Amino acid sequence: MSEFLASHLLLAQLAAEGTRFIFGSLGSADSPLIGAALEMNADIHYLAALHEEIAGSMAIGYAQASGRPGVVSLPAATGLINSLSSLYNAIHARVPMIVLADQQDTQILNDEPPLWGDLCELAKPVSKWSCELRTASEIPRLLRRAFHEANSPPKGPVFMSLPINILLDPATASPLKPPQSSPLGAADQGFLRKAAKALVGSQRPAIIAGNEVSAYKARREVVTLAEVIGCPVFCEPMPTGVNFPNRHPQFAGVLPLNLNKANELLQPYDCLLVIGMQTRLPARPQDPPLIPPGVHVIQLNVEPGLSGRSLPCDLTAVADIGESLSRLRADIQLIVDSSWVNKAKMRANGTITAIEKVREKQEEQSGYPTLESPITLSWLLRLVDAVRPTSSVVVNDIVSDKADPFETLSLENSSSYFGTNGGIAGHGPAAALGVQWASPENVVVCITSDESILYYPQTLWTAAHYGLHVKFVVVNSLGRTNYNVRLTPSVRSEARIFLDNPPLAFTELSQAMRVPGAAVSLMADLEDALKQMFETPGPFLLDVHIDENS
Repeated sequence: MSEFLASHLLLAQLAAEGTRFIFGSLGSADSPLIGAALEMNADIHYLAALHEEIAGSMAIGYAQASGRPGVVSLPAATGLINSLSSLYNAIHARVPMIVLADQQDTQILNDEPPLWGDLCELAKPVSKWSCELRTASEIPRLLRRAFHEANSPPKGPVFMSLPINILLDPATASPLKPPQSSPLGAADQGFLRKAAKALVGSQRPAIIAGNEVSAYKARREVVTLAEVIGCPVFCEPMPTGVNFPNRHPQFAGVLPLNLNKANELLQPYDCLLVIGMQTRLPARPQDPPLIPPGVHVIQLNVEPGLSGRSLPCDLTAVADIGESLSRLRADIQLIVDSSWVNKAKMRANGTITAIEKVREKQEEQSGYPTLESPITLSWLLRLVDAVRPTSSVVVNDIVSDKADPFETLSLENSSSYFGTNGGIAGHGPAAALGVQWASPENVVVCITSDESILYYPQTLWTAAHYGLHVKFVVVNSLGRTNYNVRLTPSVRSEARIFLDNPPLAFTELSQAMRVPGAAVSLMADLEDALKQMFETPGPFLLDVHIDENS
């Protein structure tokens, strides 16, 4: 290396921040940043995808699974445009991401040459903070701020525009050492005392465990508190992680997006402890509210501005969830007597019995298929769960009110499931690749839909190129079912185009990307096909034809 340039300084600051991977597209290889990584022989690896959106979703999956911000390098102008949906996903799911995009030479920007654009303005609606580099000397300071912004609640994507001539300027500055930050403390004693009193005085309490629980690693404290109170625990709609172990006897299920159904589920309770809920479900004039009137609501969040923002709350706090719940449990145990403890045990028994009855009813309704039966989504998920390795990680991007993957699969480990609440089709397959980079020792199972895999099928090539152990399970209804978030109730539109004229051959598509695959449509063949998928090294695509009425 003949001269220390701004691009080398940028890479050095990324290394100081703990960056291990830079996700990019093929065009990213032309960036001075990627060139610097090769020149410096740095311990930062450039991972190439065939589309910028794939790179962005890979970064999201990596960030969710590793706890570190995902770093993305994009080509100038159109590279950012192509990746905007991943930024949208990241800002909704509160995933930290550092997005670095090349920019045209500052000496000719005012002439609006090709590959020019007001990139900061373009990124502004889907990023927490954005800036454009002006001098080489400010790189450490700006990148340090970028990581700080991305990691501070609410976590999310940040954007930096990097003019190419500045990246090639000589640099004399040194990287900044990231500080060791003190965690957010517990809620104040006044809040905890009032919350403890409300929960102890409640006859029918319940907990809603939100996405901040998994994001800030407070699941154990939620489980302990729920067991002390003896109450049921719901998960917020579209969980992005394992907010509560779904085989726990007090797990009451995921709240549906349908407000009528969600309101009905919450009707029996007189006190709700809402922990770390991120998804906002405001009611339209014709809809009932998520929480029935008259319920005493206690909301605790890490992110400022969420508590009390759209829920009718009696008590709110912004604080560390784990520490607050530990102190809340201690406060409850200080003020209760033996009669309340016995009452809580009876409540727990009643809760467990009621949940068991609901599960038994669901089991009866699902029925038992014959070998010649078509495959339903519920039975596909059950068999995936039965056959997959116990240490495997699930990445899901389908939404179904008939068979929710989060409820059907066995998800006990805190890092065994990742999803998104942004509603962006095509996210799951690429995010699964990022999760694999964060946990290379585990097989990753991607549950995705026919529509989703078609958005960016070239994701399969990246999986094959790097030999990633990602298994793609395509829920194929021939386009008859929309497995995504909808603006309207789930009624099939007459205008919807089906994928059987001409019929799509997903296995031929995967083989073109050098990923082995198989197709299955009957229950008799499903288990063997799943076993073949997991026994095959590297990536594999299983095209599962689903009964459209399931």
